[in-house]
Amino acid sequence: MTSSNGARPVRVLHTSDIHLGSDYSPELAKQALRAVVEAARSIRVDVLLLVGDVFDHNRVSDATVQFALDELARFAGPAVILPGNHDCYDERSVYHRPHFRARPPNVHLITSEENPALHFEDLDIELWGRPVVDHHPGFRPLRAAPPRARARWRIVLAHGHYEQPNAEPFRSSPIWPDEIAATDCDYLALGHWDRMVDVSHGRVVARYSGAPYTGAGIGAALLVTLHPQHGTVVDPLHLNSVGQLVS
Repeated sequence: MTSSNGARPVRVLHTSDIHLGSDYSPELAKQALRAVVEAARSIRVDVLLLVGDVFDHNRVSDATVQFALDELARFAGPAVILPGNHDCYDERSVYHRPHFRARPPNVHLITSEENPALHFEDLDIELWGRPVVDHHPGFRPLRAAPPRARARWRIVLAHGHYEQPNAEPFRSSPIWPDEIAATDCDYLALGHWDRMVDVSHGRVVARYSGAPYTGAGIGAALLVTLHPQHGTVVDPLHLNSVGQLVS
């Protein structure tokens, strides 16, 4: 990392597993995305991360796709999406739709074909991830993750299941502790679990954000501050249905 002289902190809002278009809670999922976007706007974060399963499946309606794009456009800053196992980036992916191809310029998609790494020069931050194309035990979101290129800050995004060190490898999209520790990044943003969990290993700060809503209503997201002096600082943001922070 370069010298901290003259640098300012970069603030990131991390969420995942919104599952827009689900049969179980379609309106609550919409409320959750609205709340996350409003929180990102109100506290003026620099980047919004959506780490997989923005959509519940690849058959969601075009209206649901347009709703998501309209909400993310309200944020205005970079909104970065990594496809997960529910909205995987296969030939039938929702992300191939004309609506999404005509997405607002602030919405960025990490795919296996285009933009494998994103670099926002004004923030001096690089983001890398491996999208889910086929959710199976052979898919390893962090296997042989490349080193950082040239940015001061680096965030890696991964959607998968964290495994204990001695677990039998039978779950799909496994993420192993040694892979986390070997990842060259300032923050590892994880999706796939619906609860907040700290799975940091070595020097790598790694968190599951959890879904931004629960059965009881709107839940939480993570505020990640990349600070030149203090390093990576992670704080939970507890939200209400209009994106206001609650204690």
